[in-house]
Amino acid sequence: LCSILIPLSCQGLYLIQRVYRKPFLVALQPPLVDLGEKVTLECRSEIMFETFILTSHKTGTIKDSFELSAELFHGGSHANFSIGPVTPDDAGTYTCYGSFNHSPYEWSESSDPIDIKITGLYKKPSLSALMGPVVMSGEIMTLSCVSDLQFDMFHLSWEGVPKEHGLPSILNHNWTFQANFHLGPVFNAGNYRCYGSFRNSCHVWSTPSDPLYILNSSFFIKNIVLKINNILVIHLSINVNNHGLLYILIRLSFYMMDLKLKQEGWVLRGWNSPA
Repeated sequence: LCSILIPLSCQGLYLIQRVYRKPFLVALQPPLVDLGEKVTLECRSEIMFETFILTSHKTGTIKDSFELSAELFHGGSHANFSIGPVTPDDAGTYTCYGSFNHSPYEWSESSDPIDIKITGLYKKPSLSALMGPVVMSGEIMTLSCVSDLQFDMFHLSWEGVPKEHGLPSILNHNWTFQANFHLGPVFNAGNYRCYGSFRNSCHVWSTPSDPLYILNSSFFIKNIVLKINNILVIHLSINVNNHGLLYILIRLSFYMMDLKLKQEGWVLRGWNSPA
């Protein structure tokens, strides 16, 4: 196996990075961690490593390293690293390596990195939808994140998972700071939040904004079963948008009104009820 010599700056040592296949690093909780909470990072591999090493990085260099004995895991090996209660110092980029006890300074290839963001250090911004929280299929949704703090960047998350890229803040005429995130024409419905951060601590974010639920009106209704007064059962299996659903609900409302009026001896004019 070929080898690469790299510095382990936090201990003043050098290690040999051998070309064992890289392990996999996953966060068992979302990578946005509230101040004072805990997060577990799992390093696993199909190789029967005896030790796993977790490293944290700041400005491209190894800041800290932690070692755990490997445990058997589905024909391979793994180790769970618990971090926390977290402080701003725990924010950063993490990678893991595997090694064997007879050669502790020979590590595998690095896993893919995971960025851990610590949230809750600054006042929360506000998040709003410029055209309302419902968008028709194919349209662009714009979410505006605003704060009176002079953040350098704003960030967006969906269901607790950060979106890939933040946006620089822009000064408004009313001395607030803002960034507009454009979603679409295809995006996920769900709860969105935004955060602010400063340039010199990009992994430390503000308290999240209040959640904003965004509904993409293009959805699938399958096998809806509506039973009205034990008389009618309607089965639907159709693709509709918001307007289509509204039409169906209006038709059903008229049908229910017609049933009620007929029970009372009245006839609803101007609408053909089902037979």
